[in-house]
Formats: sequence, C-alpha cells, structure tokens
Amino acid sequence: MGMDYTFIKIGDNPIGGMMKHPMPGAPSMWLPYVGVDVIKSATTKAKSLGAKVIVEVREVTGHGHMSVLSDPTGATIALWQQKKA
Repeated sequence: MGMDYTFIKIGDNPIGGMMKHPMPGAPSMWLPYVGVDVIKSATTKAKSLGAKVIVEVREVTGHGHMSVLSDPTGATIALWQQKKA
C-alpha cells in the first residue's frame, strides 16, 4: 500500500498495528480486524447481508489480504486473511 505500518506482535504473531492516518486532517480512529479463512467469500457474504464495501479485497504484500466494510449502521470493520505459510 506504500505506507509505513508498524506491527504489534506477540512473538512472531502480529496482533495489531498502527500507521499515520492516510487522510490528512481526518480524525484518528480504530479499525478492528476479524480473521477469516477465505476473504473473498467472507467479503461477498458480508455484502449480501447489507455491508458496504469501502475497500475491496486487496493484498498486503508479504502478509495476507484485507477488505474494509461498514455495516448498515455505519460501523466500520476490516476482514483479514493471513498469508498461508
């Protein structure tokens, strides 16, 4: 994605991270991630249940794949599929 991202890890397992806000001037926020087995089908299923896709499934080079969704109330969440070893 071309951004500096700092992983927070327990041992070798990433459990979180942080980065400079990609939209200057926008308020700070938390974005919870939920691990899924198959991100494309999980994103499609969420969309069929009323979620709006904010960021389509994309690769996070070397780490896995993610998408970002908002539910019908406007709450935002990301889906995460860890790269297979």
